[in-house]
Amino acid sequence: MELIDHVWRDIDRLARAGARPIDVLVDPGTWVVLTYRLGRALRRLPRLLRLPARCAHKPFELLVGTLARVALPPSAEVGGGLRVGRVGGIRVAADAYIGRDCDLAEDVTIAASGGAPWIGDRVQIGPGARLIGPIRSGSATTRPSAPTPWSRPTCPTARPWAASLRASSPETGRAACCCPAASARR
Repeated sequence: MELIDHVWRDIDRLARAGARPIDVLVDPGTWVVLTYRLGRALRRLPRLLRLPARCAHKPFELLVGTLARVALPPSAEVGGGLRVGRVGGIRVAADAYIGRDCDLAEDVTIAASGGAPWIGDRVQIGPGARLIGPIRSGSATTRPSAPTPWSRPTCPTARPWAASLRASSPETGRAACCCPAASARR
């Protein structure tokens, strides 16, 4: 039943955004999301049926993922209403959590390094954004695109969620920080 609810929410969100039925059928982002939903549903089948069904699904998943250049594994947990705006270069960690009604733009990386990322509901992730590690993004937020290289801050007092949002300073090449301890080191 969860499959039908999520697919309905995905398609309804596209329709509310102004997509025509033909747009939904030919959009590669929609095919990626539908392939993910089907793969996720197959994981809940009884063991006897799961293996042959996953073997039949895997080539289709690889084909759609390769053509669209999107890696969205069925083991990731994604809520209904996911919209993949432009395909290409999107990578999602296997143990990541993405809430409902989220947007992923092109060249987005959601990777697990020391823990899985947790992204709330109604989050828009801009082109080129890198969300790496055990970060938590609240609901109804926008993650900016990444015009500069992102790095971990050298500041010991920085919050873990801020690590992916601090741009490195062009002069020093080190992460920008505003705390007194980092200012003394400069």
